[in-house]
This record gives sequence, C-alpha cells and structure tokens, in this order.
Amino acid sequence: MKNKKLILYLATMYILSAVCFIFAFKYDRHFLDYSSNTIIGIIFFILLSAFLESMTFVYKQTSISTGFSVTLASILIFGPFLSMVIISIGATLRIVKINNKYIHFFNTPLHKKLFNISNFSISIFLSSFYFKNYLGFEKITSIKFFYILIVVMLFLLVNSIIISLLIAIITGDKFSKILLSNLRMGVLNILAMAPFGLLLAYLYQNYNILGIIVLIIPITLSRYTFQLYIESKNKYLETVKALMNAMEARDKYTEGHSRRVAEIVEKIAKELKYSESKIEQLNIASLLHDVGKIGIDDSILNKPGNLNDEEYGIIKKHPLIGYEILKEIKDLDEISFIVKHHHERYDGKGYPDGKKAEELNLDVFIVQLADSIDAMSTDRPYRRALSEDEVLSELVKNKGTQFHPTVVDAYIRALKKVN
Repeated sequence: MKNKKLILYLATMYILSAVCFIFAFKYDRHFLDYSSNTIIGIIFFILLSAFLESMTFVYKQTSISTGFSVTLASILIFGPFLSMVIISIGATLRIVKINNKYIHFFNTPLHKKLFNISNFSISIFLSSFYFKNYLGFEKITSIKFFYILIVVMLFLLVNSIIISLLIAIITGDKFSKILLSNLRMGVLNILAMAPFGLLLAYLYQNYNILGIIVLIIPITLSRYTFQLYIESKNKYLETVKALMNAMEARDKYTEGHSRRVAEIVEKIAKELKYSESKIEQLNIASLLHDVGKIGIDDSILNKPGNLNDEEYGIIKKHPLIGYEILKEIKDLDEISFIVKHHHERYDGKGYPDGKKAEELNLDVFIVQLADSIDAMSTDRPYRRALSEDEVLSELVKNKGTQFHPTVVDAYIRALKKVN
C-alpha cells in the first residue's frame, strides 16, 4: 500500500461507490414495499451469488466466473440498489481457491474487500441505473432485450476499466493493452452467462426459488466443463515447459534461448495482426523449436569451439529429431511442422528439406527469424554478440534470401514501436 497512485485510486473507488449507493438508495425506493417473500428471495440471491462467485477461477490472470448470471438476474428482478447490495454481500462471502490457497472473508484484507464491493456496485450502478425503468420482466419486448444488451455491455466495459486501471497501477503495464485483454476474455464470459441470467430472472418471476434451483445444475456444469478444459490446457503447457527445460539443461550455451525466441515471435506476430490463439500456438512452437537437441550428443552440443563438418551434420539433424518427438503428441501437428522447418531459408537453401518460401507457411519464417535474431544477439564461444544495429544490418542484407521480407519488415516495425 506504499504506492501513492494505488492509495489514491482505491480511495477514489471507495468514494465513488458510496456516492452510487446513496444515489441508488434515494432514487430507487420501490424496494421498501417488498413483501416478506421477496426478502427471502433477496437472501436466497445473496447466498446464490456467494456460491457462484466461489466457483470463480483464474486463467491468464483473468477471473472466470459464473456469477454474472446472478448479477444480471438481480438487476432485472430487484433493480439497481438491491442488486448492488446483493452482489456486494455475495462477493464478500465467497470462498475462492487461488494458487492452492483458499481466499475468504476472514483472510481478505479490508482494502481488497472494499475494492471488490466498489467494483461491483459502481459497475452495476453505471450500467443499469439509467435503464432501471425499462428492465422489468412484466412484458418481454424486442426493445427491452435491446436495453438489457446495453446493460450487459456497459457492465463489461465499466468492470473491465476498473480492473484494468488497478492492474496498470500495480504492474506499470500499458492500460490500453490490459483493457483489451480483459475485454476479450470478459466478453466471452459475460455473453455466455447473460442467457443464464435472463433465465434465472424468468424462473424466479414465474416459479420462485424452486425454479432457480433447477437452473443451478446446468450453470454449475458449464463452469465445471470450462475448468476441465483450462486444467487440461495447463497440463499441456506444463508438458511443453518440461520438454523445453530438459532441452536447455543439455545445452548450456542456449540457456533461456527458447524463451527469448518466444518473446521475439510474439512481437512479430502481433505486428502481423495474428489472433491470440495463433500467437499462443507460435509461442509453444518457439519454446519447442530446439527440442530435437535432446537427441544430440553432449560433446557436440557443448563443444567450446567451432564444429567440424561431421559434427555440424549431426547438429543439423535436430529439426527432424524434434519433429519425430512432437508428431506423436496430440494437437501438435502444426507445431511439429514449424519445428521441422525452422532452419529452412526463403530461397530454399536451408535444411532439412531445402524448401522455398512458397512451399512453407509464414509461421515457419517467424520462428526462423526470431531464432536467428537471438542467436546473433547472444555471446558464443567462437564469437561475440552482435549489437542491435549490427543485427538489423544482417536482417536487411539477407532479406529475400535467408529471411522472409514480410517477417523482417514486421520485426523492424515492431522494434521501432518499442524504441
């Protein structure tokens, strides 16, 4: 809490949240007329919110939650003020497992509890208060669905801005980059849960609490299915990292090489407007591009001087060895292809197959260029590392022969943006 910007930001959120509560209380007074049955419903929704928020899990530093279904249903049934109360209390009562540790009300610092309440209350208020008179479920019309869609998207935007600002202040990363990442992940989560929220509201209005209990089962199953997918993906990535670590443990001269290649590849791929899924695939290919060195003798891998022709011929087998290792692993077809051909050249004079650019996809040349850049930028026993200007000179000189012109140009553009 030493960061002054962070303290100022949290204080601003607390104050803004209090203003939202006061404003909603003053102008959303119909809740005072609710019957005892409705009060029971409110308590039930608080418990339901706490239950679904407790099913939150983290993927790529982003929270994935089924709780928005209750948030939307609360807005539609109870209006802004009571939904702010319901979701705020539910959020403080949740029990979430993060990094094998359970986070709950009693071990969560006060400033974090207040921030969570502020986040939910501000997001609900700013997204729904203006439309509160158009959101009831007495009669469903197309215009009402339009208003509901606006509320959903406004909630996503406000919530993402609040979270992204916090992350930007804490990490120092660029706010716009964090916001876009959160919006991409958030839109899938919220749009997936919005239909459940509509159904929750409909069932409560027509069948009371019993109708909602029936819906909890598919909501819980959808969350469990997604969690299984994420866990399988994490195990897959752990396998990739284990292979990479085994490879780098064998070759002391290229320690950290694969990670640096992956960083360069990501810059190039983003400059070429690749999708997140494609960038992730290229990242894995980068981490594994030298996995075939596992099959090369240590005396050759760690030889302090230049290799003779015979030794160089053996080293040149590592792309094929890597391909043979990876082709048997499920879902690594495209990655194994990149690994096999990452030493090919644009003019067809590379190895192992001597294929030209038109016979290969651009992905191969992205990894090939990144691999060459890091090799040139790193000290080796037989030569010093080249400077950035020297590396750029080599890229320009060999553009159209060794390197793909499109990839070279993309890297230079990306480098200029960084500098």
